[in-house]
Amino acid sequence: MKKLEIGAERELIPLADAEEFSPEIYRETGFFVVRNVIPAATVAAWQEAWRAFYEESRMKDRKVNPFNPVHVHEAAPDVLANVFRTPEILDTLERLYPDLALFMQRFVIKDANSRGNVFVHGDFAYDYGWPEKTTTFIPLSVSNKMNGGISFYPGTHHFGYMGDAGEANTALLSDDWPKLTPTLNPGDIALCHTCTWHYSPPFRAGSDRILIQATYQPSNDPSSTQFLRGENRVRYALSRLPRDQFFVRSRSSRLRELQDQVDRLSVLDTAVG
Repeated sequence: MKKLEIGAERELIPLADAEEFSPEIYRETGFFVVRNVIPAATVAAWQEAWRAFYEESRMKDRKVNPFNPVHVHEAAPDVLANVFRTPEILDTLERLYPDLALFMQRFVIKDANSRGNVFVHGDFAYDYGWPEKTTTFIPLSVSNKMNGGISFYPGTHHFGYMGDAGEANTALLSDDWPKLTPTLNPGDIALCHTCTWHYSPPFRAGSDRILIQATYQPSNDPSSTQFLRGENRVRYALSRLPRDQFFVRSRSSRLRELQDQVDRLSVLDTAVG
């Protein structure tokens, strides 16, 4: 099988980790780590709010979605729910999208309930609207190879949408295609294009990996949920509609129907047996 070779963006990868964000380099590499963006006092307030929230919500005993165990479904307090509005983050993203809006924000964590790996994937297959979106990972703890940190395959965003959702086939890539797991410290942020392949290795040691994931986009995207800066250019606001009503029938709905049938047959076989 002929494999895909990374292009000229290979030479830019070392430059995609700096205290000064470069939109031009980001557009070529599909990721960028910006160091020391968030003031220490702001990070400390978030960390304290997280500790209280984690304990009060009894998240050590939380129900985990087996299909996405790192996703926190419990509603966070305002100080954490509004992290996406942080001026220093918006100053960075505004350089990429002058007319700036939010798609979504959530927590993705590796605690005692979610120590495993997350397979290689691009996010756009799970989103809607346009594919010009940038996910920003905001660490509340250290994120590295040992505790299951976010990892990237630079340049893969140039493939665009691959036609389905699931685990990307890394065997398509040349053996020397770079894959990076940068160490992120609280105060840093990591930007990732929605089509960039990324993953996280299993937790092996260290502190729980606590990340906030905020996805930003141009304000003309119909999936925008919050207008943030510049001019609001949205024409149709799909985010006001229930997402599960976008289709009368779809691959996802058919899979749910088939899974329900399998589950019912399994219960029946157990009862008969």
